[in-house]
Amino acid sequence: MKKVIKMVLAIVFGIVILLTLVSIAGISLFNSNVEKEKEVFFDANIKSDDKILLEDLDTLPDLIKNYLIKVGVVGKLKHCNVVFNQKGRIRNNPDKSWLEFTATQYMSSTNPGFIWKAKSLPMLIRDKSINAKGEVKVSFLGLKNVTQISGLEADQSSLGRYLGELIWFPIGFLDPDIFWEIIDAKSVKVIMVKGDLTLDGVFFFNKNGLIDRFETKRYRNFTLENFIGEIGTYKNYDGLLIPDSMTAIWNLKERKFEYFKATIVDYKISGISY
Repeated sequence: MKKVIKMVLAIVFGIVILLTLVSIAGISLFNSNVEKEKEVFFDANIKSDDKILLEDLDTLPDLIKNYLIKVGVVGKLKHCNVVFNQKGRIRNNPDKSWLEFTATQYMSSTNPGFIWKAKSLPMLIRDKSINAKGEVKVSFLGLKNVTQISGLEADQSSLGRYLGELIWFPIGFLDPDIFWEIIDAKSVKVIMVKGDLTLDGVFFFNKNGLIDRFETKRYRNFTLENFIGEIGTYKNYDGLLIPDSMTAIWNLKERKFEYFKATIVDYKISGISY
């Protein structure tokens, strides 16, 4: 009997080790693929020491111009990349429990867009918008794709996410494909044109002249819904004054529900040679 028990335990132990090794390999492959995407996204062929000057902001509405001055973009490199890490909570339904996640996000002023890599074990998530093409991929331990969404709805939704998250990379507001319309003393309409896509939204400003809310329409699954991004407290990260957190909210017809809360853990901005 003891031999049988030992044999069973050895088999169980072997299965656990095998599953652990397979999981590590899957996660490693997932991370490697995202790293390859990042290397292409962070275009190292463009090298420039040009810095943002005050006169570069002259054509912008005063709300945006003063905001960009306050957050510190003047004197920063025009061509740069940023990498920042987050921790937070996410859910896809108001009746579901929150799931904890950690994530890394990549943004660039040379290739407007983003790559977001998140881990909420056993699920790995990669969301991106590159060249106005969006894709969401959810993988089980990097071994099997549970969800993979692309197409027009993903393009529009990911571009909306990018626009709202420029509060974490305000240098991106100088993108020549972004246009502005003044609404009133505390809000401005933003219009972004990328390829065949046109997306608009509204940035709202607090009494200190800093953005504290963003509203637009984004696809939730295949339905166009009202989206709200509520901005946290501004802090200095690597020479830029940016929010330490953001809460994403779906403003549905039946009710509002928060589905995403992220806090910045660390932040690094650098030239294209990063």
